[in-house]
Amino acid sequence: MSFLDKITQWMGKAARRDRDSIHESAHHYQSTKTHNPNPKHHQKLEKKKLKVTDLQIGMTVIQLDRPWTEVPVDFQEITIHTRSDIALLQQYCEEVYVDYLSYTSVTSDNLFHSNKPKHAHNKKAFNAKQTSQALRAELPKAKKAFDRSLKHIHQVLEQVARDSQIDIEAAREVVADCVDSILRNDTAMFWLSKIKNQDEYTAEHCLRVGILAITFGKYLQLDREQLELLGLCGMLHDVGKMQIPTTVLNKTTTLTQEEFDLIKQHTVLGYNYLSSHGQVATEVQQAAHNHHEHISGEGYPRKISDESLSLYDRMIAIVDSYDAMTSDRCYRLGMPASQAVSILYNEQHNHYDSQLVQLFIQMVGIYPVGSLVKISNGQIAVVLSTNEDHKLEPVVELLTDQYRKLIPPVAVDLSKQVFDSYGNILRIKRSLADHEVDFDLKAVLLRSSPSYQVA
Repeated sequence: MSFLDKITQWMGKAARRDRDSIHESAHHYQSTKTHNPNPKHHQKLEKKKLKVTDLQIGMTVIQLDRPWTEVPVDFQEITIHTRSDIALLQQYCEEVYVDYLSYTSVTSDNLFHSNKPKHAHNKKAFNAKQTSQALRAELPKAKKAFDRSLKHIHQVLEQVARDSQIDIEAAREVVADCVDSILRNDTAMFWLSKIKNQDEYTAEHCLRVGILAITFGKYLQLDREQLELLGLCGMLHDVGKMQIPTTVLNKTTTLTQEEFDLIKQHTVLGYNYLSSHGQVATEVQQAAHNHHEHISGEGYPRKISDESLSLYDRMIAIVDSYDAMTSDRCYRLGMPASQAVSILYNEQHNHYDSQLVQLFIQMVGIYPVGSLVKISNGQIAVVLSTNEDHKLEPVVELLTDQYRKLIPPVAVDLSKQVFDSYGNILRIKRSLADHEVDFDLKAVLLRSSPSYQVA
């Protein structure tokens, strides 16, 4: 059965199920192995041993089979950008260790690039200046839709907490506004989804999941009606959390088993609420019920099989996990987008639909739009758009100088061999989590039009 046939089959089912997101309730009870509530705590870097003949462009080498002083490189870490980098290591080493996240990102990207589905959305090529101008032109309209949607979601969550009727028609209207913006320029909504307030996590998370879901649906070329339904699934998927005690939901220390079980009930509570308050589509009810079910049948709340999961359920599970992993929470800090993408890839046969995971990674790229990156000369940048043929070299806006001092933003296409003032080619060194910068990200993202540098 082709993937398009599968989509048709899923769309024909009464939507259901839910699958686990590596975020959330794993919250503390189990996630303390990977997330420490202490903001100063840094995770131990995972590594993979490779023969130098197996190295690929994009991998980051973090350990050699000999002292670094015996190899003519500037730092005790090297991200491979050219075949010459590989040839250099081959002269001195037989085996090396690479950052595991860079390994999985590169190997998954190579797989998807060579097997790109014909139905996937192809973006028109723009240069750096055009990309930035298109974003800035849409941004005021997108922000109006974003702000209106966030205000409405706050109202919905308050209504759910009081167990009163929600205005589903108003919800459909704000979703339609978001769809309009994303169909014009999906980068603007992605951009705005970077504006996060930890104290408003549930409302903002619901909005971001709706935005990501619509964007993903556009990439899969779903029709307008399907996009609006998908956006509604995303925006209402977590309403059941409003009926969980805030003392448990916002607990900053390890959850007990009883507390963990209580949090898992948000899927049932959300389903019960949406199904009993009238005029909410079955697909939306089921997405609230099923976004923590696993493809393997080991999720919650019902451990149902993948045959019972609709396309909406499968897509919401992926974007829910992605946003949760990249967002700061009261009990742990968010991770870089590239790390979240790697986790999705590694869990694709257990937690998620593997074909949809591959398409989602194909859409967002190794460095997703709106993600922060550190450039090889120390500058900080935000990704404007991905390059289909140069996944490691997106279009970015440089936000700081090499000393992390804010500058007027400069839009550059890294695939065009852009040089800094010292003659060094600008390349991405690594992804950054939002909390790794010490400036006001919201103010930077919403400031006036940048200057341009085009190679």
